[in-house]
Amino acid sequence: MSEASAARPSRAPLDPVTILAAIGGVVAWAGVVLPAALSHRRAEVPVVWWLLSVIVLVCFVMLSDALLRPHPTDRWAMVVGVAAALGANLVWGVDQIAPVFLVLLAGACGWSLQTRGLVVLGVFLVLGLMGILVLKGGTIVWAVVYGALIFFASLMVDVVVRSARERDTSAAVARELELTNARLVQTNADLAATQARLAEVSAADERLRIARELHDSMGNQVTTLSLTLELIARHTTPETEGLVADARALAAGLIRDVRGAVTQLRDGPVSLRDKITRTARSLPRPAVSLDLDATLDEVSRTRADAVCRVVQESLTNAAKHAQADHAWVNVHRRDGWIDVSVRDDGQGADPITPGHGLVGMTERVAALDGTVQWSSVPGQGFSVVARIPDLAS
Repeated sequence: MSEASAARPSRAPLDPVTILAAIGGVVAWAGVVLPAALSHRRAEVPVVWWLLSVIVLVCFVMLSDALLRPHPTDRWAMVVGVAAALGANLVWGVDQIAPVFLVLLAGACGWSLQTRGLVVLGVFLVLGLMGILVLKGGTIVWAVVYGALIFFASLMVDVVVRSARERDTSAAVARELELTNARLVQTNADLAATQARLAEVSAADERLRIARELHDSMGNQVTTLSLTLELIARHTTPETEGLVADARALAAGLIRDVRGAVTQLRDGPVSLRDKITRTARSLPRPAVSLDLDATLDEVSRTRADAVCRVVQESLTNAAKHAQADHAWVNVHRRDGWIDVSVRDDGQGADPITPGHGLVGMTERVAALDGTVQWSSVPGQGFSVVARIPDLAS
């Protein structure tokens, strides 16, 4: 009995199985005491036996609460309860049903002791009962019968307790895995957004490099050619004047084309279709079906960023909060608007409490004179609809 009750982890309060077991134990205790109280031989029962019976009941109730709320006094409750149960059998009733007290205490100790401690306790109780029976002239058969009941009660409670502990541990692990999975989904979405941004920056840097090369090499050469033609024009003859004029016009047109190419490379359109596709493919779930307008790559950078933010935030919510298996993304340009629709088959919510993601998404779209609406029905998924004025780059 040296193993403290703290060896058992506490469980949630008001456990119905434990409460029913405690009630059953009290009824069993009453099944020992009431026959003695109602018997015509009750005058033969010593007063100390009644006192010890009450002590057994008090210790049993204290130990019944030990699994729910372990307390330092549990150790003393076991010691006092076992001593009182053995004492009651020694005083009176060992040849009747007083050994039931030992079975009750053994079962109650199963809520506080580990398996090894229960085996030691069972051996101690059986030996104590055998000694009392020998002392009182009783038969050892009762020691075997009640000994079997003692081991059965204590070890059965031990099995139930270990099963409950494993169940609670599994539930805690499942909750931790769910939280970890949600964090991984969010991290994956953030990484996808970072990758998309890096790809965009890389493409922008490449366009800027090409623009500089065009400006520094071809631009300077064409400008030099134009100046040379201007000098030649001052010394032309009537026969060559038309040819020089045509050459100067071609040079001027070439200068305009080079400048236009440089401008387009520096401020080129964002590949919105690629960004949305990368965002959808970066998530392990939900599976995403895409329906994208073929001309999305023509929208301006600011509007492309807003559209991508709506899609990214909606898919992240579908994965993190809605536990969706499938999502549908539709982005189209029509009648001067960019229409964005994202819906999923998740668990839905009612009412909807907007988080930082939905609020930030709405503010970004509102800054472009657009609108965002969302709706959800429990068990029927979540949908986001955004409309942004379409200004092509």
